[in-house]
This record gives sequence, C-alpha cells and structure tokens, in this order.
Amino acid sequence: MAAVVMVQPQERARLGGHEVREVLDRYDIGKVSEARVFDRGSSKSPKVRIRSLNGEYLLKRCAPGQDDPVRIALRHDFQLSLQEDGYPSAAIIRSRDGESFVQRGSRIYELFEFVGGRRFNRSPLQARQAGYEMARMHDHFRSWSGAVPSGSGFHAKTGVADAMQQLPVRLCPDDPHRRRGMTTICKSLAALFEDAHARIEALGHSDAIRTVLHGDWHPGNVLYDGNDICAVLDFDSIHHGSRVADLANGLLQFTMQIGDLDDVDHWPDSLELPLLASIRAGYDEGTFEPLEENEMAMIPWLMIEALIVESIAPIAARGRFGSIPGDRFLRHIERQIGWIRPRVDELVAQMGASS
Repeated sequence: MAAVVMVQPQERARLGGHEVREVLDRYDIGKVSEARVFDRGSSKSPKVRIRSLNGEYLLKRCAPGQDDPVRIALRHDFQLSLQEDGYPSAAIIRSRDGESFVQRGSRIYELFEFVGGRRFNRSPLQARQAGYEMARMHDHFRSWSGAVPSGSGFHAKTGVADAMQQLPVRLCPDDPHRRRGMTTICKSLAALFEDAHARIEALGHSDAIRTVLHGDWHPGNVLYDGNDICAVLDFDSIHHGSRVADLANGLLQFTMQIGDLDDVDHWPDSLELPLLASIRAGYDEGTFEPLEENEMAMIPWLMIEALIVESIAPIAARGRFGSIPGDRFLRHIERQIGWIRPRVDELVAQMGASS
C-alpha cells in the first residue's frame, strides 16, 4: 500500500496510516496505489480518499456519538435500499465477510465508492433537482416496514425555552452587560419558537404525511454532475417524521445566503426567493402526492423553528456555532427570523409561483 499522506488541520480527527491499512485489509478492493486525507465534512469523522486497482473509494471513521453499530446497521439498510433502486448515492462497499461496515475495537469504519461531483452552484435548475431527489427519497420510504433509527427532528424538540434560559449564563458567565443582552435575545427567540410551533400545529402538522427523512438536507450533502444530482451524502440523521419538516429545512439551507465567517453581522437576512420556487416545483415533480396547501403554509414557520433549534445545541455545548461566537450568531438568527416572519404569505406564494 502507498504511504498515507496525513496533512490536516490540528483540530480535525485523524486516521493513522496503520489504522487505514488494517481496515482496508478487510476489503477486497485490489492493490492500493494512493491514500490521501479528505478533509471535508465533520472534523470528528476523519476520511481518507483511496485509489486502488478496482477504483476510487472513501474510507470514513464514524464520529463519536454516531458510532452505534445497531444504528449504523439500520441506516445502512436504508442506504442499500436506495442503492438497489438506482437512487443517486455513494455506494456502500461491503467487506470480505459481507458486512456493510468494519468494527475495529470500539471504532466503526465505512467504505464508500468515491463520487467526484461538484457542489451546488445556486442555479434554479440545480435547486429543482434538489427538490426532486428529496421527493423521490420520501416516496421510496413511505411504505418502509422495517425498523427506523431512533431520533426526532427539530419540530419535535422539547425544552427549547429551558435551553434558552440557560444560554446567557453559559455564554457570558463573567460579563453582566453581555449577559443582559443575551437574555433579551434568548427570550425573544424562545417566544418566536413557541409561536411558530403553535401555528404549525394549528395548520394540521399532526396529520401531515410522514415518512423516513434524510434529516440533514443541505448543499454540502449533495453532489452534482451538471444540473443533475450524482450523489446524496450523509444519512447519519435519518429518522421518521413529516416530509414537510425535511423539505422546510432543505428549503432554508439551500436558500440562505452566507457571507464572510468573520463578518456575520453583515450577512444577508433574506432568502433567495427564486430558489424556493424551483425546489418546491422539483419536489412536486418527484412525488406521487404533491404538497398540500396546509403543508405549504407550514413551511415558513418550520423554517423559523429550524433556525432556532439547530443553533441551540452547538452554541450551548461550545459557546460558538462553528467558528462564530454564539451571541453574534444568535443575533443573526433573530434578524433572519425578523425578515421571514412578516413575509410568510409572500414566501408561500413564491413557492407556488411555478406550479
């Protein structure tokens, strides 16, 4: 085997050369000619790109908290089902003993076919395909009768008000002035969450169409070949829930406008409206049951919920959202909700514009 080149930022988890060799010995992929660090995705889940006689592969060590073998086996059942149906995804490579992953001590490894697609270019055609492939996945799993990994999405999250109440002290333990400002923001976000949640329930969310959801549908988890999706990635967050919650989060992630990471105070608050219509139109093309009016009406409120819930956990744990200080990121979330909320009817109308 060629030497493994380990050039990574210090903060990222690493795969050792001996570790790579021992794991790959469990697979029948031919003689390895190159193994290089692949530093995309979660810093807690190290990856190595492999070139061998039989093709190109991506070796991944599952991150702590994502390495339960029972959950991984269930997740692989879903991925293999999609794979067999011709769905665009990175194919799981089975080990010599026929398993879909390899366990080495307490650590678990997955090997995938490497897919060299391109990232989302924010065009309406690519956005439309994102909606189309999400719908195909949802429809594929509507009749799933097997077990589903435990977990729930942002709409089912409990304890949001309590978490918001604790954040100011955790973020600003020694700065009373900053803590007062954070308390005001957190109270506002808690109230906005409760209001959005109540509106979603009033629109009939409990009766909304349910299926198995991807749970993390964002541009970083989709690869394109031209305007077509060649691979949907990262099924670590799959769970059962309403299809409209998965779609709302996807719409948010694909239409948000992110600026310089060092200047979050000047990020745009608006969403890219033409992309909303493209994704929704693609979704209806890909499903046997087009979105219902009440589902469409829920989407802006579900976006508000997602903005709040998906921010809390990393900020509560580390005081930051990625590299962005938690208080500055929460101010941006408050501003973005301030842009969405008065435009709910406009957003719903925009999503239906290309019907």
